[in-house]
Amino acid sequence: MILENKAGWVLEPGRCALLIHDMQRHYLDALPDAATRADLVGKVAGLRALCAEWGVPVFASMVPEAHGLQERGLMSELWGRGPRGDGAMLDQALLGNDSRIRLITKRSYSAFYGTDLEVMLRRLGRDSLVITGLYTSIGCFSTALEAFARDIRAFVVADATADMSAADHAAGLRNAARLCARVVDSGDVRAALAPHSLRPVDRRAAIDVC
Repeated sequence: MILENKAGWVLEPGRCALLIHDMQRHYLDALPDAATRADLVGKVAGLRALCAEWGVPVFASMVPEAHGLQERGLMSELWGRGPRGDGAMLDQALLGNDSRIRLITKRSYSAFYGTDLEVMLRRLGRDSLVITGLYTSIGCFSTALEAFARDIRAFVVADATADMSAADHAAGLRNAARLCARVVDSGDVRAALAPHSLRPVDRRAAIDVC
């Protein structure tokens, strides 16, 4: 699948932060297979380590365990009670021992809704957000759309996001590229963040995400 990015934004290390979106066991378990889960965790963990190495702020969002359906609001009518017990925990392979990761607790799709994410980004002087994690067409897209509404450039990493089906993943990327974000791959992010990388940043509008 070839995506046409409408936005021609360039990822700049001094202006961006990384978001690890909802990489909790509850959501990881809904991915199609173990290979998809392992590949996603590996890609996200690699980008997290690279960002830590080059001083790029890292955020991790998570949905807390609800003690009753009333705490979930309308989310309960579509998705039930949500993460519980061990399922509410973030995958520790992603976080390593990095105490600098900023945790965002949220109760809706977007990592901006009802949180201080925008305030923290502004205080850090960051106006671009690299989005990884789950799910491409739901929380990642919602976060990218709300970032756009707040004049924050969103970069959705195609091979470091995933969804409950390949069709949903493709739909999320297609809508993001068309409406509110620039879709990139992890190689583009590495090239932008690592100052000695030999790989040039591809500024073309099209990206092959297959």
